[in-house]
Amino acid sequence: MTSEPLQNRIESHNQLAIQQALSLCHRHQHPVSLLALDVAELDKLRADIGEARMETLVSLLAEHLQQYKRCEDLLITNADNHVMLVVLPATDVRGGHQLAKRLLSRFASEEFQLDEFQVEVSLRIALHGCEQLESADPYPLIDATLAILESVGSLGSVESGDDAQLLLSDQAREALNVPLEPTETLTANLLSQARRKGDNELLDALKPALSELPESERMKLVDHLLDLSTGIGSGLSGH
Repeated sequence: MTSEPLQNRIESHNQLAIQQALSLCHRHQHPVSLLALDVAELDKLRADIGEARMETLVSLLAEHLQQYKRCEDLLITNADNHVMLVVLPATDVRGGHQLAKRLLSRFASEEFQLDEFQVEVSLRIALHGCEQLESADPYPLIDATLAILESVGSLGSVESGDDAQLLLSDQAREALNVPLEPTETLTANLLSQARRKGDNELLDALKPALSELPESERMKLVDHLLDLSTGIGSGLSGH
């Protein structure tokens, strides 16, 4: 009996992890967002630096991506076409959009030294999301996200910036066009309660409002609190 190839085991683990994450989102009616990333003008760059260095470059990009995701976010790299997929459980489209813009901004200023080549990378990022899953099946979401990179004209619009492209699915664009609820009144009420009751009662003043937040927003709050405690950005507090 031969052991299962390592790549097959990795792919099986990735599929299981995605299915578990989406199952939780489906069960608790949480949103989910997906980012698909690839290198713009991939064929030209690969011709310049070679396939071996291209694989090294994608590995370096994946290492950088690890710094900007939470533990529960999933990063999968396809070695065949050098596409990276990020699954963001309990994250709405606005959260995914903010992370995508941060990534484009970060990578626009990065250079990678590969032997004698100093490579500047221009990324394309496709954003797709669902506010409420109809099932835990990951393949429709994944296929729709990857298809944006392949067929931008029919599936998404293009937002240009920092010499990179952010590609939106129709669903993502619709979600981003929904007006945000005003927060000024809630903020003022919380500050008033905190001042009135004192620092020791601050949590009691906050609990009623926090209990009304969607789980995805509470997760962002945790990231912000960690940033304040450690002084080290979590990479996700901005989305």
